[in-house]
Amino acid sequence: MKIHWLIVAGVAVAAVFPTVLVVAMALSSNDNGPVVIAGFVGLVLSAGLSFYIARRVARPLRQFDTAAMSIARGKFGVQVEVGGETELGDLARTFNYMSAQIEAYDHETQRLYEDIEAGYLETMVALANSIDSKDSYTRGHSQRVAEMAVEIGKELKLTPRELKQLRYGGILHDIGKIGIVEAILLKKSTLDPDEMKVMRQHPTIGDSIIQPVSFLKEIRAAVRCHHEWWNGTGYPDGLKGEKIPFIARVVSVADTWDACTTTRPYSRALPEDQALAVMEKLRGTHLDPSILDAFLKVIEKRRTSAPESVKLAV
Repeated sequence: MKIHWLIVAGVAVAAVFPTVLVVAMALSSNDNGPVVIAGFVGLVLSAGLSFYIARRVARPLRQFDTAAMSIARGKFGVQVEVGGETELGDLARTFNYMSAQIEAYDHETQRLYEDIEAGYLETMVALANSIDSKDSYTRGHSQRVAEMAVEIGKELKLTPRELKQLRYGGILHDIGKIGIVEAILLKKSTLDPDEMKVMRQHPTIGDSIIQPVSFLKEIRAAVRCHHEWWNGTGYPDGLKGEKIPFIARVVSVADTWDACTTTRPYSRALPEDQALAVMEKLRGTHLDPSILDAFLKVIEKRRTSAPESVKLAV
């Protein structure tokens, strides 16, 4: 039984008991008619008054119960409306002050957390930019991959939180290249098998770099798995199909597109139509078909929204 019903019962019993006692005594006497009537009237009035008083007490208690549960669920700042100068009114003012202070503390904690997160991210972005800046051919690569990944995510109707993860994952996907020697990283010709083996270590190196940063745990998969291929022949773990984390599959499509459309020492940038043909050839082997479909919608929207002069130039 909840406490407010205990209060109702207790007040009712306490209020009605004296009247019941009077009626019982009247019934035991000879001349009891008027007394019995008066007793029953008093009984009804006492019961009604007791329930009214108990209700006035129980209603604020229900408010406290509801408000406390809201705070427990993370809805800070909730207030209760209990007026007057009674003890319950004093308790309500204290409760409301406490709730407001918790809300203010939560906002400050969130602000501090966001500042720390921004500081970490700025450091990581600086590291990513240091990789891009080593090679003029790939300068801006990480940022372009991030932007395309977010556009694909919007086409897939992802949440703001998921889009944020895609942006971070795109920016940091090649962070592990900071651990690759420049002789291999900046080589102007095709890598030999041994050099390729070293280069393929960059996803695991990147994963180990961001592993200690707790707020980046949700994007580790983008760093480690963006070279996993849909048919299971990728690296470093040989994951296949939907066993490849979703964020990595999106970043992989964006990364492949930028590789096709950027001039590098060992390959020239392809025209858009040729690059799209390459992407189609990779459907179902390297790239997730459903994400590739979303990517193609992004490209189509870019074409239709481009200024006419740009369209003609293409």
